[in-house]
This record gives sequence, structure tokens and C-alpha cells, in this order.
Amino acid sequence: MSLRFLTIALLCFIGGGVNAQIKLTSGQYTTEDGYYTVTINFADKELTLIEPNRTSVYHKLEGNVFQFIHPTNKIDYRIEVMSPTTIQTFKPAANSSRYTLTLSSKNTTASNEQFNTYFALAEKYKAKMLSDKKDAQLWSFCAAAAMARSSMNEEGFKEYASKVASSMKLITVNKSKCPCEDAIPVDIWNGAK
Repeated sequence: MSLRFLTIALLCFIGGGVNAQIKLTSGQYTTEDGYYTVTINFADKELTLIEPNRTSVYHKLEGNVFQFIHPTNKIDYRIEVMSPTTIQTFKPAANSSRYTLTLSSKNTTASNEQFNTYFALAEKYKAKMLSDKKDAQLWSFCAAAAMARSSMNEEGFKEYASKVASSMKLITVNKSKCPCEDAIPVDIWNGAK
């Protein structure tokens, strides 16, 4: 066997490894800011993204890129596997807006039951916003907090709810009691300034 043949074989082996598919670890992935967590199940030619309110199956497009085309609005969504524990989501039409998610070490995603409960609560406050016009802004804050609680992980929700509670305290007369304790927990309300 010649040295030239071995060199060519080695270069082909190395070159072939560069385009090899990265095997993603199935589990829960969280955005860098901690606001959103999803479950991802990985297989060789597809990746299933499970959110509290929907499940989307992405099919392998090329290399480490998977594609899902929404059946209703025909928007093209992509996920690129960056490492066994990191992905980036993007739309090819807006490739500059990529979001990075990394494998979570603990279970932090909202359950379907949690989504349904707090989504219904958000709808309740939305209706109240329309029926009680003088306090519409207050009820919109309550609706926003309930909606956030329906899909955010615990850390992300606490940070968001603290900001909402601080804004609400600027417009409420009785700052000692949260007007929507079912959407914003008492400890978050009391800790807000």
C-alpha cells in the first residue's frame, strides 16, 4: 500500500466525518434567558418538538438541519443541531434571528394541564378587561401574567411576574394585596417594588 493511497484514504475519512450528523440528546431544552422550555425527542431522520400547546415533527433537511412547515400558515421553521446538547431555531427567511436552546438538567417545562389552566385564566382576565374598562390596564397585566405562567418555566415566570407585579403596583390603590393572586403568587407580589 502506497503512502499516497493512505494519505488520500485518511483525508476522505476526515472529510466524511466533518459532515456527520450530530446525535442530539433527547430531553428538555431551555432558551438562554430561561423563559421557555420545550421537550425534544431525537431520531436519525426526525426531531419532535413538544411544546405545552402543540407537537411539531421536524424532518431532516440536510446535515444537522431539520425542517417543519406549519400546515396552516406555511411558515418554514428550522432547527440546527449545534452539539449533542445545543440547538438553534430559526426561519430561513429571517436567518439572522436564531435562538439557542440548551439541554436542561431538570424538568422545568410547563405541562399540558398547566398550559390549559393558565390559558383559561388569561382568557378570564381578558374578558374582565373588556367588561371593566376603568381597570382594563390592571386586568391586562393579570392576563399577561397568566399567559406567561401557561408556558414559561418556573425561573422565567418568576422574573416576568416580578416585572408585571412592579408595574401593577404603580397603578393599584391597595398595594398590599394582589388583585389576581391566581395568576401572580403572593410571594412574588410581596417581593415586587
